[in-house]
Amino acid sequence: MHHLYGIMERPPQPGRLPSAGVDGGCVLARRIGSLTVLSSLVHSSPRPVRFALTRHLEVQAAAAVPGPFFPLPFGVTVPTDMLEQWLAVRAGTLRAALRMLKGRAEMRVSVVPLHVGDGNRARLCAIADHVAEASGVSSWRSRTAGTRANAAITLAFLVRAAEVPAFLTRIAPVAARAVDVAVVPSGPWPATTFVPPLEGFLASPEERVIPHAV
Repeated sequence: MHHLYGIMERPPQPGRLPSAGVDGGCVLARRIGSLTVLSSLVHSSPRPVRFALTRHLEVQAAAAVPGPFFPLPFGVTVPTDMLEQWLAVRAGTLRAALRMLKGRAEMRVSVVPLHVGDGNRARLCAIADHVAEASGVSSWRSRTAGTRANAAITLAFLVRAAEVPAFLTRIAPVAARAVDVAVVPSGPWPATTFVPPLEGFLASPEERVIPHAV
């Protein structure tokens, strides 16, 4: 089977990808029609252990620059004799998403309390709203996690790659004014938050969350 990392418009730059992916298998870039599939051959679906998850994310991070790149969640496996059929059924969705992602990067901003047990959710939400307003970016998502006393918020923004420095400059004053709260930007990341679901092979909308950057 192919364990899939994601889909690209063109093959990755030589030497860009890690030498090994999940389960130690080679990372393959297979051209099918107008798309390139990144995968590793596996005998069975890899277990989502820390090592395998890390390898999966490393391949995606390498492939996302310069992009565009459609990342797939860990665990998407397709039998070798069905890969072309799998891709053909989803080619329209994939091409549309790649056009949308072209020249853009996912940036994340974590809004977290500086002290354990001081995660006032209302205060964190207010600061997160200020970050979103100051960002100047219309396409963004948010996720709140943790208990009331240990709450944290992660925002994800789809930013034009050329505007990342300006994005960071715009949110910097919000971070500077925050009291007892850390506002931590990170990225660029693969645009996991913004790609559409591929029915039958991706997690449900309720399971598709923004990974915390901290």
